[in-house]
Amino acid sequence: VNDTTPFAVQAEVTLKTNFFGTKNVCTELLPLMKPYGRVVNVSSMVSSSALGRCSPELQQKFRSDTITEEELVQLMTKFVEDTKKSIHEKEGWPNTAYGVSKIGVTVLSRIQARQLSEQRKGEHILLNACCPGWVRTDMAGPKATKSPEEGAETPVYLALLPSSADAPHGQFVSDKTVRPW
Repeated sequence: VNDTTPFAVQAEVTLKTNFFGTKNVCTELLPLMKPYGRVVNVSSMVSSSALGRCSPELQQKFRSDTITEEELVQLMTKFVEDTKKSIHEKEGWPNTAYGVSKIGVTVLSRIQARQLSEQRKGEHILLNACCPGWVRTDMAGPKATKSPEEGAETPVYLALLPSSADAPHGQFVSDKTVRPW
């Protein structure tokens, strides 16, 4: 928040790291996932609040059950390009690069889960996005409410879902609870 780096630069770096980095790792590793595997993408509750600050048109796209990975990549790229032209707010985007990057992670997780259900049906692979909470890290600072151990609870819970579990899958989870998207 206090970073004086131009917003367009922040947007490009943040999306490259949080969204495109996650997408690239999943593109390489998902084909290697064995049956009963678990994938946990780390998102944030900020994705939900940022989604609520998007235009109705963008919200509809991000909530769509049929959005493709290609369409999502186009939207994430458009956000970065819109920030470079200083028109992102006029185009319906919230003024948070971190929030948009985490919208991308959450929506990507929903898309990937849908693809796994279609292409690898019967393999019982579960893929979800989660929010660890406000954790005391270098980014969040010492006033954050959760210790790193407490922040790890939801990601570890999802990673260790038993082989008999068929849910959650393609969900956004916080405090071990599925949250509406």
